[in-house]
Amino acid sequence: MSELDPPGLSADALIDQMFTLWIVPHIEASNLDITRDEVVQALVVLHPNGAPEVTLNDQAELLATVQVRDAVASGEPVTAENVEHVSGLRPAEIEPNAGWTAFAFLPGGGGAVAFDFRYNRERAVELLKRASEFISTARETLAAGRLGPTVETALAAGELAVTAMTSLQNVAHKGRNSHGARQAWLNNYTHLGNGPQDWYQTMRRLLTARPFARYGDPDGSPLPADSELADYLDHVESLIQHAARYAADHDAPAS
Repeated sequence: MSELDPPGLSADALIDQMFTLWIVPHIEASNLDITRDEVVQALVVLHPNGAPEVTLNDQAELLATVQVRDAVASGEPVTAENVEHVSGLRPAEIEPNAGWTAFAFLPGGGGAVAFDFRYNRERAVELLKRASEFISTARETLAAGRLGPTVETALAAGELAVTAMTSLQNVAHKGRNSHGARQAWLNNYTHLGNGPQDWYQTMRRLLTARPFARYGDPDGSPLPADSELADYLDHVESLIQHAARYAADHDAPAS
């Protein structure tokens, strides 16, 4: 998101938080001789497993789309004084798994504030590629009438999508056997209105059917019928597509 004010947010409040949480502590720790009013540009990089990285003014390397007040001849530099409007503010270069927040002010007033608090995007994209492979395999096994493998691969596809989304929020589930944690996260996520409850209900049903699907465990929930499984695969695919939109590069040009 970018520009003053971002939808649903107060740009002033966001910038105040940047100063309180990161910029002022950075100035004090680095013994910089600079006041708040002298900070006209800032970038805070939020590494998944490390301290925030703060750069100010000329050290904050940012890109943006600008609208100039007057025509600028070819070859002439565009200075801050020429700029009337800023949008699409973003870091010039950043670690793909880091989140960030930034602002830039114009000399005559106005400017832009932007942020992307998603972490681990590179990892999330890789997980979603695997999720797509698993859901394709689930459809193949369903068409072949192999319902046990369908349950296994559909559950794996959905869990990969959930893991991709939790990694974007830098939420860690301890250990690989974290079915319950992923289920709880998805239940909360859908209850907050971020997606249909069908996602959670489907994943819950697949998980309860898994012992019978894999081991023929009589204590496990019986396998869903073919038609029921077909609906579940649609719900899992919808979840994967949602996660892919969440992980997408928002600055990439439309294809």
